Amino acid sequence: MMLIGREQESEELHALTDTMEVISVGGREGVGKTAFLHDFCSKHGCTYFCTAPDGYGNNMKRLASLFGIDDATDPEEVLQKMSPSDGRMIVAIDDALRFKDIEWIDPPENIVLILCDRGFKDADIMLEPFCLRESGDFFPDFMPREKLLIHAVTGGIPGYMEMFDRGMSVSASLGSLFFSRNGRLVREPERLLRNMGVREPDGYISLMAAISEGADTLNSMVRESDDRSTAAVSRHLDAIMDVFVSRHVPEGKVRASYRISDRMTGFWMRFVRPHINEIMSGKQHIFEDIVEEEMDTYISEVFSECCSEYIRDGYGMDIGAWTAMNPDGHMFSSCVDEEAYFISCTWSKRPVGRKGFDALKAFAGRKAPGRPRNYIMFSAGGFGKDMERMSETEDIDLIPLEGMFW
Repeated sequence: MMLIGREQESEELHALTDTMEVISVGGREGVGKTAFLHDFCSKHGCTYFCTAPDGYGNNMKRLASLFGIDDATDPEEVLQKMSPSDGRMIVAIDDALRFKDIEWIDPPENIVLILCDRGFKDADIMLEPFCLRESGDFFPDFMPREKLLIHAVTGGIPGYMEMFDRGMSVSASLGSLFFSRNGRLVREPERLLRNMGVREPDGYISLMAAISEGADTLNSMVRESDDRSTAAVSRHLDAIMDVFVSRHVPEGKVRASYRISDRMTGFWMRFVRPHINEIMSGKQHIFEDIVEEEMDTYISEVFSECCSEYIRDGYGMDIGAWTAMNPDGHMFSSCVDEEAYFISCTWSKRPVGRKGFDALKAFAGRKAPGRPRNYIMFSAGGFGKDMERMSETEDIDLIPLEGMFW
């Protein structure tokens, strides 16, 4: 499969090869590190090597053999014995931390070393999950709502999106992956934790379950999780921070708040975990019968998050929190600086008309007097002809769901 996205990261990595001797590449499992690194090496003539889970000695033999070296005890010795014919060589090692302490290696001056591993938490190049638009590129023939649903479940992780069967409906794929006894993702959080080196994942999953159910402070986590110990909760929280969970201090607050930031994990906690017994008992059609009717609220929340990301990436602004959804499906937010931007996000199958714009102006009210006013409207159901005509004469940007994939 042709690599999707990652143009900016590839340019940054290429630039770093001119200024650094050792460069680290990191990112969550499944985010596409290997595909990115292999594509980069193919385009720039780098030597690519991937370690295997069969021990240090076997990996050393393969690395030495790759460069025609008979005997070496560690990667640094291999690099020291190499003699690049063109005066400069770039070597990329994938799953590099199988070589202990390789991040402290000191390569010769004529060799640049790229090290890639999920264990690098502060990597020079950190691969993030794809945004909604990039996720949509995986499924060019799917409808916008189907693309949004897949993004809401996978969180933009390429490794998960590649599991979807393009020959069946999205609902059928979700049922097969998450709600089948032998589904590839039915126990995914546990698998991820074990791959992180966690021997007993139950305590971590219990903690994330408490967070997903609303325990967003340390004290409430202690009350609601199985640990009932501040020390144990703190230890578990530190291990999963920035992988599954994020921490922030809400505007106007002093106490930190925590949330599940990994969308796949959030989906699993909310919809799969409550039905594990039925799934393992072999019950059929769980997603269609129980979960699908609850998905609309979940997807509307992800839609508003995607709108915030679109504003950040497309307009260079960080907007405030969204208001609660009103009966017409509208949510509102704003960003006020030298200019005032007022934004609406509407989760509805019906097109938004003049009434929706009037609601946005009512939200704006008398805020930001004296500043130029701009309006941005997102709508999952598109816009009516009246709004399209109005946007031609007033400062209103109309962004339908399908427009978020361009």
